[in-house]
Amino acid sequence: MKLKHLLIVVFVILAAIPLFIGLQFLNQYTGEHHRKLFEEHISSLSLVAKQRIVSVVDRIKDNTALISSRTQMRISLAKWNETGAEEHRSKLTKIINDAKFGLSHLKDIQVFNLRGQLVTTTPTHQVIPSLDLAKLNQNNISLEMENDTLVIVNVSPLSLNHEIIGYLKVAFFANVITNLVRDRNGLRQTGEWLIAVRDEVGDALFVVPLKYDHKAAFKRKIDRNRLDIPIIQALLGNEIVMSYAPDYTGTPVLASTRYIKEQDWGIVAKINEEEVNQMVHENAFFIYVAELVIILLSVFVGVVLSVYISSPIERLKKHIDVVAKGSFEHPPFTGGWHEVKELTTHFSYMIQALKDLNENLQTKVDLRTKELVDANKKLEQLIVRDPLTHLYNCRYLQERLIEEIQRAQRYNTPLACILIDIDNFKSINKAWGHEVGDDVLIRLANLLKEAVRETDTLARLAGQRFCIVLSVCSEESARNFLERLRTDISELEFVSANQSFHITCSIGLALMSDTAKDAESMISAAEKALYYAKDAGRNRVVSYSDLSTSSNK
Repeated sequence: MKLKHLLIVVFVILAAIPLFIGLQFLNQYTGEHHRKLFEEHISSLSLVAKQRIVSVVDRIKDNTALISSRTQMRISLAKWNETGAEEHRSKLTKIINDAKFGLSHLKDIQVFNLRGQLVTTTPTHQVIPSLDLAKLNQNNISLEMENDTLVIVNVSPLSLNHEIIGYLKVAFFANVITNLVRDRNGLRQTGEWLIAVRDEVGDALFVVPLKYDHKAAFKRKIDRNRLDIPIIQALLGNEIVMSYAPDYTGTPVLASTRYIKEQDWGIVAKINEEEVNQMVHENAFFIYVAELVIILLSVFVGVVLSVYISSPIERLKKHIDVVAKGSFEHPPFTGGWHEVKELTTHFSYMIQALKDLNENLQTKVDLRTKELVDANKKLEQLIVRDPLTHLYNCRYLQERLIEEIQRAQRYNTPLACILIDIDNFKSINKAWGHEVGDDVLIRLANLLKEAVRETDTLARLAGQRFCIVLSVCSEESARNFLERLRTDISELEFVSANQSFHITCSIGLALMSDTAKDAESMISAAEKALYYAKDAGRNRVVSYSDLSTSSNK
């Protein structure tokens, strides 16, 4: 065998075969890594969906608490329970209709007496059944289907003077769930969202239409003993990623399960394994093509190097043969071991290229990890923030107010609680539309953010109502601040359809005192002052101490 051919064989063995083995290992690792990334993707999607649903449920609880905290509503219900007079029911109906208008995504409100019988309701075309008191659970949050529309229902007891006088049932449109199920964002072609609750015997009852069964809502069930099906694992509280698990049609799927403990709801995000494997195989195909190109290139380089290295040696051999025959005429000899050095340089370049590829993979993994961390931080903000104005919500305000009251009591400092309500906000929405109404809420929220101090707490309770907690602030300072704030609000100019208009606000002020020394009593005192400001003509600041002075006189 000639030296050239021998070197070709050696270089092919040294370059192509180890490279082929290494690329095969890389292909296997890349396939497993790609599938793992997809599992993390579907797990992140299901976590985001769970947090969105939990956030919506929390807002529903806050809105229900805000409605049930209306003192006049509870007083009217108590008087109706005692007398049965129509005037009290009429006043009760007016209050819940006003409450319904001020809240978005609210379907209807119903008030029941202690026996579960309907007292009044917002306008509806349905026949309202009596409330089944035996089925009330601790949180009273449930999913129901009304006229082919999915709603989230919250039932809350109404109490007055620490005695239960009836029940409030509030139904909200479950848009976040229906949009999630309909859009299926991030779940490819065969992906699907499943949401289920337990029925009376513990089986999984689907509450949303399914992609392959549009009439499944509140009809199709899965036996609770089918532990291999993802929705059963979700209702058991197991938040896991399942591979090749059968779905409700028996098709193998990749699924991520989530569980909402307080409501006992199960959530599943799933994609057919056939589609997942297809994506992995498509990725593997490109890697195989790259492997073939690299191997052919390495063979080509090996052949070129073999020829390049063997040429000077063969010329040297010819030269020796000529000398041995007595002839001193020979072709000039060029070349040497610098060809070996150049070959070493090429191998070093290939090693560096593989190292760069590994670093690029690690960079992508680090970037993905950072994106997941950022997404978790955004989810934490969604839990305590109002989605429209980005102010704190009612739930966060309650926690902060309790902390401020404890601090004020510890250091004997004044503390003020303020409720701000836009006057005639219903007429703004009616005249200019809800988009203009949202713009009014956003601009008012921005003005309030600029007006308060960093140590103060600002939140949107619901609808057109806002709350400010002023720490270390006397009544006189609070009044002066609120008068300036009221004037600034009235000077805001809004333009719609080439017409401008202004808004005013009624403001109720309450300070921490012997009669109002906890969060509930302070908010109640500020609410009474706010109602007094409304009844006195609106666009004014009223302190709860003014009400006390008026009653003493």
